[in-house]
Amino acid sequence: MEAWINTLITLVIEALIFPGFMFIMGMIIFTQWWWRKAAARMAYRRGPTRTGPAGILQPLADFLKLLAKEDIRHSLMLRRLPVLITSFAVGAIITVLLFTPLSPVALWSPYDIVIVMYLLLWVAVSIALYGLSAPNPYTNLGVGRYLALLTVSEPALFAAFLVPTIVAAGINPATQYSLYWTIMNAASLWTSGLVNAAVMAVAAVAAFFAILGVMTVKPFDFPEAEGEIYWGMFTEYGGPRLALGFFVAFAEKIVLPMLYVMLYLGGAAPFSFADNYVLAFVAVLLKYLAVFTLIALIDTMMPRYRPDQGIRFMIKYAITPATIALIFAVAALTL
Repeated sequence: MEAWINTLITLVIEALIFPGFMFIMGMIIFTQWWWRKAAARMAYRRGPTRTGPAGILQPLADFLKLLAKEDIRHSLMLRRLPVLITSFAVGAIITVLLFTPLSPVALWSPYDIVIVMYLLLWVAVSIALYGLSAPNPYTNLGVGRYLALLTVSEPALFAAFLVPTIVAAGINPATQYSLYWTIMNAASLWTSGLVNAAVMAVAAVAAFFAILGVMTVKPFDFPEAEGEIYWGMFTEYGGPRLALGFFVAFAEKIVLPMLYVMLYLGGAAPFSFADNYVLAFVAVLLKYLAVFTLIALIDTMMPRYRPDQGIRFMIKYAITPATIALIFAVAALTL
């Protein structure tokens, strides 16, 4: 009983501090500053410079400014549901990180990849529910576009994320389709045979496109389309409620690329979480920063797709290759 209580206390501390809420908050501040600096460099501008060293605290200042504003709501806006929805979404994001080796005392079980996929889906659905909680013609149009995008990007993401777990189970059945043990064995997924390497390559491309869609990064930002439908799902929000919505959207930009790095880019390789946690964490962080920078540059350079163009692209270059990779991974497992 005492060991169980100690484990529970450890998990609560991890959820609140690392790799939980405080870690995510720190990563949001840093990555949003990094995103704005990268975008500014592409446009021959300087980006944030005034708040904090080199402007690194500007995202925090913007967040606190929103929290300090008056919470204004119109008569048709739901009062408590947006706060409840965003709280559950933040909890889901934190729980996903607890299923990874980033957590010193990680959660894991056979087939826990299914739980992780459910939690990631809940985060996306919560953003849509958040928008619907403040009805407005622009909001409803933005939510409709977002749900249409989710119907093609989420299945592609799930299929692509299942591929490494299946490949890992084929190499080492002890992984038991667990996200945690798949990441721990991520370095061997590309070197276990030509078929596995080909399957991983196809799934990696599909997963990257799917991540862009789920995060509504250009060219898939048509649910927001600020110059076309004002501000999409966030049209009616301001002050603290807008800060909560931004927090969930920005946190999603932390966890999805982080999972991509740990599943497709060798995890902590050339280090191992089992041998040297600090060096392994640094390796994952550097790979994440490289992927995040690439996403920021794509968002800065690319124009916006029309909704029909974005959905066709996802079907052709995300769902189709992810499904093919999943079929071949299952076939290789059963042979």
